[in-house]
Amino acid sequence: MTRFLITILITFSFSTKITSQVKNLDSFYLDKINYYKNINNDSLFFYCKKLEQSDNICKSLEGSTGKSYGFYRKKDYDKAESISLKVIKQVDSILKHKDLTCLLDRKIAALNRLFWIKKNQEKYQEAFAILIQKEDLIVNHPVKDDVNFRNLLGLTLSKAVIKNKLDMQGKAKSILLQSLSEAKNPILKNIQKDEFFLHWKANSYNCLGNTYVSLNNQHPNKAFLDSANYYYDKAYEVAKMFDPPHKDSEIIYNFRKTEVLMKQNKYQKAIDLINNYKNINNGYNYLHREYFQKAICFHNLNNSDSAVYYSNKLLKNHKNCETSKLITVYDILSKEYNNLNKLDSAFKYSALTLEQFNLARNNKDKTFNLFYSNNFNKAQLLNQEIKEKEASKQKKLTISFVALLITFFIITFYLLKKEKEKKKELILMINNDKPVETEKKEYNIDEELENKILNEFTNAKKNLDFLKPDFSINYIADKLETNNTYVSFVFNKHHDESFKQYCTKLKINYVVEKLKSDKTFRKYSIQAIADEIGYTNASAFTRAFKKHIGVTPSAFLKTLDD
Repeated sequence: MTRFLITILITFSFSTKITSQVKNLDSFYLDKINYYKNINNDSLFFYCKKLEQSDNICKSLEGSTGKSYGFYRKKDYDKAESISLKVIKQVDSILKHKDLTCLLDRKIAALNRLFWIKKNQEKYQEAFAILIQKEDLIVNHPVKDDVNFRNLLGLTLSKAVIKNKLDMQGKAKSILLQSLSEAKNPILKNIQKDEFFLHWKANSYNCLGNTYVSLNNQHPNKAFLDSANYYYDKAYEVAKMFDPPHKDSEIIYNFRKTEVLMKQNKYQKAIDLINNYKNINNGYNYLHREYFQKAICFHNLNNSDSAVYYSNKLLKNHKNCETSKLITVYDILSKEYNNLNKLDSAFKYSALTLEQFNLARNNKDKTFNLFYSNNFNKAQLLNQEIKEKEASKQKKLTISFVALLITFFIITFYLLKKEKEKKKELILMINNDKPVETEKKEYNIDEELENKILNEFTNAKKNLDFLKPDFSINYIADKLETNNTYVSFVFNKHHDESFKQYCTKLKINYVVEKLKSDKTFRKYSIQAIADEIGYTNASAFTRAFKKHIGVTPSAFLKTLDD
């Protein structure tokens, strides 16, 4: 395959591009499609629809494959797949009666789109089968022109991608490095700035970066991650040469750099990079990626609240969420809830984790084999641990309930016994004609001190000391340098209400009078009015006001406005 590719590369380098002096409408629409395909979906769909109306069946189908690409970029995989399958069906039907080589190119394009759809859906067995069909058409294509050359380049990239996903990173790396090395041949200098070639080169570098990340997943090694960073940087440098520029290049590059930081356990730096997505998204729907990456980062930073928050944000819209991501998020939630001892939630997400593993395993997808041998066993162990903790919790609850019940009976028995003894004593006193007295503690306070205390309460009312947040029995006692017990005794002697009720009444009466007389004061917020009379909490003030006046402060203010 490699020798065949280099032969095509050399042959292609000597070919001369033939450009029409006057472009027909089909060519005009096709140029517009190629221009807008990576920068504006609305314009892409507009020109694809125009091209679909062409009398030339190959051009018409090219408009359809362009639309499929547009839906693919929008992640509407069902629509993209439907269009691609329709194109393949039309091509196969026409080829039964006509021998048009251009139709083979349309079928290859449709198969290529199907390959990437299945790859992104993590249906790697289906993707591999599509790749085999695609390779057969490309290699045996009767015309060896620039279109065939591009298809060969795309084929090498697709092979590397699928080998990566089937845990054949060594072969993927070998394919990519050899293809990129051959593409540097001086003979090919005329095509090295071709737009398609630049896209292929950038994608190949990115695929190499992904390969090294996968190698690190299997055998953690700083050198692998350094290599991943190196190739991601090279891919981004090539992407800067695109004309027109690809509007998503910068944010996709940042996605990949974030992944490397996470593999390096630099989670805080990764979060800093994620927080910048909103500044560089250029319309790209990045939130799904942000939630997923933040869930992992905060989980590893032991920030349970944030890890749970972003995991749930992702799950609220997981329609296009890959199986591997669902497994990761469910696993995070089961671990976090387990650590928080919320065992019902922990068990729920642990069960969902195992369910997703089993779904993947039932699909017999080879790419999950390595995933099973490590993470599936860990998920089962966690599920068992949660079950054991739940059983232990239930056992402890049962023991605690029984102990509480016994304690309740003992206390109840004791109280009933005491009550019975009191009744006996009371009956005995009545039978002996003895009056029942309530014990009341008295203090011998001289008249002068008692008058001072009473005067101080009067002064506090006059000087509005009762509005101070720290106004209390202790406040009066400290001012008179006496015992707060004496102050409390004197107050209770001369009042039929508690000190707290007394203070509340003074405060509420004060604020009512001020609201009636001061129009400026009425414009204050409820919190500001509360602060004015020593309440730090607006809710507490509102409750006190309503209890004393019968309506809330807001309702009272409305009566004044009226």
